[in-house]
Amino acid sequence: MTLANQQPIQGILFIVLTLLLLPIDSARAEQTQTPPAQPNQKTNSSDTLYFGLLPYLSTTALIKTWQPFANLIEKTLHKKVIIKTAPDFRSFIQRTAEGRYDLLMTAPHFAALAVKTHGYRIIAGHDHDLAGDIVVAKTATFQSINDLRGKTVATPDPLAAVSLLAELTLRQYGLTPNKDIHIKTTASHNTALVDVAEGRAAAAVTVGGLYRRLNASNRFGQLRKLATTDKIPHIMYIANPSFSEDDILKLQKALINPAPGSPAAKAIGLLKKQFHGGDISIVSPQKLNRLTPLLSILETKIKQE
Repeated sequence: MTLANQQPIQGILFIVLTLLLLPIDSARAEQTQTPPAQPNQKTNSSDTLYFGLLPYLSTTALIKTWQPFANLIEKTLHKKVIIKTAPDFRSFIQRTAEGRYDLLMTAPHFAALAVKTHGYRIIAGHDHDLAGDIVVAKTATFQSINDLRGKTVATPDPLAAVSLLAELTLRQYGLTPNKDIHIKTTASHNTALVDVAEGRAAAAVTVGGLYRRLNASNRFGQLRKLATTDKIPHIMYIANPSFSEDDILKLQKALINPAPGSPAAKAIGLLKKQFHGGDISIVSPQKLNRLTPLLSILETKIKQE
């Protein structure tokens, strides 16, 4: 773990996990919900695929960001792709367990859970690592995480990767959430930051670098980074157990090192500008094993509720 006051970083990894809104509804998104499916049961006809998206953005933003990628899947597999999502992270995990999606763009610890529990297969993942920032007001006197004892820390969804990373970090310093420190769950990363800027929380946990965007807006009090959590692998793409192995290989060939100027390269390039996850590559067993601590916490939280 790295401590810092205002340590520069090389850009924002990506702006994620900001809003948890309604399922997508567009030309490529069905208005009605998918009927319940049996676990790991194929959800669609042979010429149609349901592409499940982690509900980390508003409906409009999700479609804007991921429609070109869905179009790439269509061209690669010659099948209609329908975008699907869920109202929140817990529902998304449940629908994944029920087999409602054929392909998914999902959080790394959700991918690890689906692989371990339901036999999903990992297609690929983004190269950049993901970490969380623990952010405080620029004028705050806090110099260490220990200084947050007895204070309120605002976080996004409790199942979000950065929320779980922050919990691990706090425990490393002997701080038990909701015992030594009060955890305030907010609607989004931005909301957590605003709570600090307006004095409703002593610190916030957000995806790495996001606080700089808020500072640049000059709409709120300035913030600084107190600490950075450990890093984990980034967003991953996974396939339902019923998904064709041949189609997995076709997707890997299209997504990994696409030829310059090809339709795949253009679609992925556009995605990288909005998503900031880096290039797409094979997820090694070693990379997946880095998620073990987070997966353990996730499984505990799911059982508790």
